[in-house]
Amino acid sequence: MAMVIEAAYADGTGVANALRMSQVQWHELQRNYRVGDLQMPCCSAPAVPKVSANGYPFFAHLGGACTTSEESQWHLAAKILVRSVLEDLGCRASVEMPGSGDAGRWQADVWGERNGVRLAVEIQRSYQSLRDYRKRQGRYSDEGVKSLWLLGQERYSTLAKSMGKERLRTEFGGKFPPGGHFGPCLPDLPVAMLELEPVPTIKGAGFFTATLPDLLEAVLSNRFLCIDGLWCINNLDSMSSAAKRSHELAAAKRVAANT
Repeated sequence: MAMVIEAAYADGTGVANALRMSQVQWHELQRNYRVGDLQMPCCSAPAVPKVSANGYPFFAHLGGACTTSEESQWHLAAKILVRSVLEDLGCRASVEMPGSGDAGRWQADVWGERNGVRLAVEIQRSYQSLRDYRKRQGRYSDEGVKSLWLLGQERYSTLAKSMGKERLRTEFGGKFPPGGHFGPCLPDLPVAMLELEPVPTIKGAGFFTATLPDLLEAVLSNRFLCIDGLWCINNLDSMSSAAKRSHELAAAKRVAANT
């Protein structure tokens, strides 16, 4: 189940957003909450303010039941989260923003604007071909709109394989380069993996990790770059360090297993 950060007050007076509340405010909400005060965004069922085992505040369905599919819940929770983070970064943000250009119409899952910069964030968990990613991406690029694709884990893995095959075919003549390793990402498709639980986390090929605020700020300020087939913030140094630590840990585990 997706971790939801925002619920609406049933009396129509606004919303409660976990990102905007201090620990004291959240505990106060929990203490004074009555069933029916808040509604889930996916199905209008009663929302219950809770704290995860990792200390992360969120809203849950009363009784855990929901008529909305798990995929739809995840998609909606991700949109609310991204919109909230963009607002915290000083953007004017909204969900399901329609638009159009010479290449066709679009409807961005999340839209943000700041200091003349326009950003469309597409959140994808269902299957889509690489051709369709590029077609939709082209609509934004042609209109000077920055864009970012945030994918669930399974979908990111599928897309990374497709992008890797594309690079292998078009850049390496169908043969693996010396060493056998290369970044699978394409420079015309800004993409990262979004994990909502246990806490929102961004990951990507080449040991890329970031917080969602850091990633969105990097995209807005032109610091999310594709270098050697890997999307990263500014440079590959932190990813190289992470890879080195991972290799060292794996080597230590092998030594320990053989002693």
